[in-house]
Amino acid sequence: MAAYYNVDEVESALKGLANTYPDLCELLELPNRTHEGRTCHALRMRKRDAGYRTGVLFTAAAHAREWGGSECAVNFAADLLEKYTAGTGLRYGKTAFDADQIRAIVENVDVFVVACVNPDGRNFSQQGAPGSRQSLWRKNRAPNIDPEVSAIGTDINRNFPFLWSVHDHFSPSVLDASSLGSSQPSKETYYGSAPKSEPETRNVIWLLDEFPQIEWLLDIHSYGGDVLYSWGDAPNQNSRPEMNFHNRRFDQQRGTDDVSRYGEYIDPDDERRMREVVSAVTGAVSGVRGQDYTGKQAFYLTVPGSGEMTYPTSGTVDDYAYSRHIVDGWATKVLGFTIEFGLAGGFHPPGEDFHPPWEEMEKIVLDVSAGMVAFCVQAVRPPVYLPFDPHVVAPEFRPDFWVLSGIIDGGPGWVLVNNRPVFVKPPDPRLQDLLTRVGEYLAVPELQSSGAVERQRVALEKVIELSGSLLKELG
Repeated sequence: MAAYYNVDEVESALKGLANTYPDLCELLELPNRTHEGRTCHALRMRKRDAGYRTGVLFTAAAHAREWGGSECAVNFAADLLEKYTAGTGLRYGKTAFDADQIRAIVENVDVFVVACVNPDGRNFSQQGAPGSRQSLWRKNRAPNIDPEVSAIGTDINRNFPFLWSVHDHFSPSVLDASSLGSSQPSKETYYGSAPKSEPETRNVIWLLDEFPQIEWLLDIHSYGGDVLYSWGDAPNQNSRPEMNFHNRRFDQQRGTDDVSRYGEYIDPDDERRMREVVSAVTGAVSGVRGQDYTGKQAFYLTVPGSGEMTYPTSGTVDDYAYSRHIVDGWATKVLGFTIEFGLAGGFHPPGEDFHPPWEEMEKIVLDVSAGMVAFCVQAVRPPVYLPFDPHVVAPEFRPDFWVLSGIIDGGPGWVLVNNRPVFVKPPDPRLQDLLTRVGEYLAVPELQSSGAVERQRVALEKVIELSGSLLKELG
């Protein structure tokens, strides 16, 4: 790689990896063609066996002008596959991952890479003269459905179904913020005609729907040098669960930095875990060549030179991914993050922040690749294996309850038992035992062992006993 890829070269690079390592990866065709008729692909990397493992999804180049995300994604995938095959470690500057860590990622994690979410926009941007308005194009190339409006394009990263309708959900005092989705087609952050109106948006949603093992998402952007975690719409808070994005009582209050007025509830365990991940990623990036990326909540992103201390956002992929399990109790919890790759300090001509000179971008690719590997290390969890014996049909048991929300240490939570929501307050040892047995019950059918069926039966019987006891007491 000696220069930025064009959109055909991005696709070719993914196909080349799939062909070179057929036992370790496959190319997934995404179902929605772009407005200009392009078909996008995701590269799926994993050791192919019967194991069910946690999934990590990397997305890049949703914003057309942020070219380097595609190069980071391809380089990361190539390095991971090459080093696993060779049985060696991987080093970026002073950041090193040993052979065991590389093996653990490929053998224990399902890694998905969408190297170019928005190929139409990228193609248009790359055809513009350096520094021109065309080269700084941000959106896709969707034609406007209003014949009276000539503006083209939708901002993919404001089109996801998370607080999409900004006039309904956000305080009037922040509606002019450049970071929020806009209803005006001429604006860079135009949010589209409806939530998930764009094929590029629907492709990412399809991956999350089709592969429920995906529990981690990292979206690659520029610029600034930041690693961000949810939420992006308001300050985080851990004490008022009812104050949340799908409670209409708080509409038109979101987006300010006054947490007493509105703060987005986040499970404290999730926030702690997100901070741990961010610290691991920023540490890996820093070790490459000393670039100090800042880890922070997305709401507090500061755009260099803007003077703004908050950055309220709507319709972003990372917040959408994390919100899914709250909207739908059966959806997988996905911890969503964003990395904004950065250009070393000093004055930069227009456009260089978004697509730096190639000699600098080559160094940034190594920074971000190190962060991506570190992100995968955080996700490593031993897979479970689905037993299959064509001569034996094991009895299938299904739980009739589901944990709707995490139980906070010392705080309340909800459990659905026999299709009935039950409010419980820890520390009740029976509740802790119930939640433990739930985990055991859900895991046992996926364990490959001769005693799996019996262990499943024992766990289920204990769950029923504990559930009945709690129901009886709680009336």
